[in-house]
Amino acid sequence: MRNCLAGICCFVSVCAASSELMVLSVMPVELWQSQNSAYLPVAMVQQILNHYPSPYTIESVSLNRAFAELQSRSGACVMGVRKTTERQQNFLFSQPYVIAPEIRLVVKADSDSDWAARLKVMQDQDGLVSLQRVLDARTPPVLVTEDGRSYGAAIDPILSKHRRNSPIYVKTAKVSNFGDTLPMLNKGFVDMALEYPVAITDLEFPMLASFRLKEADPFALAYFACNRDAVTAELLQQLDSAILQFRNQPEFKQMLLAIYPPAERAKIWQAWLRLSGS
Repeated sequence: MRNCLAGICCFVSVCAASSELMVLSVMPVELWQSQNSAYLPVAMVQQILNHYPSPYTIESVSLNRAFAELQSRSGACVMGVRKTTERQQNFLFSQPYVIAPEIRLVVKADSDSDWAARLKVMQDQDGLVSLQRVLDARTPPVLVTEDGRSYGAAIDPILSKHRRNSPIYVKTAKVSNFGDTLPMLNKGFVDMALEYPVAITDLEFPMLASFRLKEADPFALAYFACNRDAVTAELLQQLDSAILQFRNQPEFKQMLLAIYPPAERAKIWQAWLRLSGS
């Protein structure tokens, strides 16, 4: 059986050889146990790996550990990663296979928090809120973010600065799905979260309000980020070929756009074509 599915591995002799692709996933191993996962981010990677011609292994690890492994582990790639200048210096990147919406600032919409009303006042004429201005407030909010995650070229430096100087809570626990920070917001442990609007469930939607950010990228592509050595570079050529084969399948467009409201899908598809060079 060419597909070996493992949990968090101790990196001893049972781990994959350096000539085998190792896909590191922040999502729990249970999501990979079905050959056709119902969870879309997993399902899209499964479709890609269906076209991959060589052996591979999937391991479930935390995001921080995954990036640490990329520095030293030949053949390792992390799925679903945004490009940043720093990451491009340290890792190789595959062809893109996902387009993500803009990151938004999410707050509670009920009377337990006054931040929703305050953010409405802070909106400019285009309906945008400046994250820099929010965090520079005399009494800044407690903002939950995920350690190791990139939020975009303009937002990351703002967070880096305020992590040192203000009460930003950085989520360091293992993240399994988009939106894992939102329960902290719902329970009142934090004032705000940075998250994609599509991560808000139907149950959470009436309780939360999201605000567009001046510093957010309108869209972001996601890639596999891989070790930078020569062995991994050869494996990446095969992975890129598998991605392009999947992108040429009719189901790719349907899966890519499935998380978006029907009225937005034409716009998202055009953004994908422009950003991916398709």
